[in-house]
Amino acid sequence: MRLRRIDRVAQRLEDLGYLRTAARRLSAGGTLLHLDAGSVLCEEGERGTQAFLLLQGEAEVHLADNRVIVGAGGVVGELATLDPHRRRNATVVAAGPIEVLVFDVATFRALARLDDLRSRLVPERIAA
Repeated sequence: MRLRRIDRVAQRLEDLGYLRTAARRLSAGGTLLHLDAGSVLCEEGERGTQAFLLLQGEAEVHLADNRVIVGAGGVVGELATLDPHRRRNATVVAAGPIEVLVFDVATFRALARLDDLRSRLVPERIAA
C-alpha cells in the first residue's frame, strides 16, 4: 500500500483557482499563519519585507481615503515587496480570523516572475 501525502494548503489554493503546479509552488514557498481578528499584517509607511496571500477570511486595507476588503485568494503587501524603493501605501488588518501564506521578499519576487503566477501576484498596472 502506498500512502500519498496531501498538501492541504495547495489544495485550498487549487480551490481558489490556482493551477496545481502554481498552488504547489506557493504552498512550498510560503509560511502558513493563522491570525486573529485585528491582527496587523502590515502598516502604512513601513518597508515591504513580506507579501501575504489570503487563504481564508477577509482583511481590511486602510488607504488614506478609502477602505477595501480583500478576501480569500487576494494578495496584499505586494507592491512594496516587489519594489525595494517603495514603502507600504496602506495598513492591512485582519477583519476576522484569517489564514494567510506569508512570503519573504526573495521568494515572492521569484514567484511573481513565473508565467503561471504573475497575473495572480502582480497588480496589472505594474505587470507589464
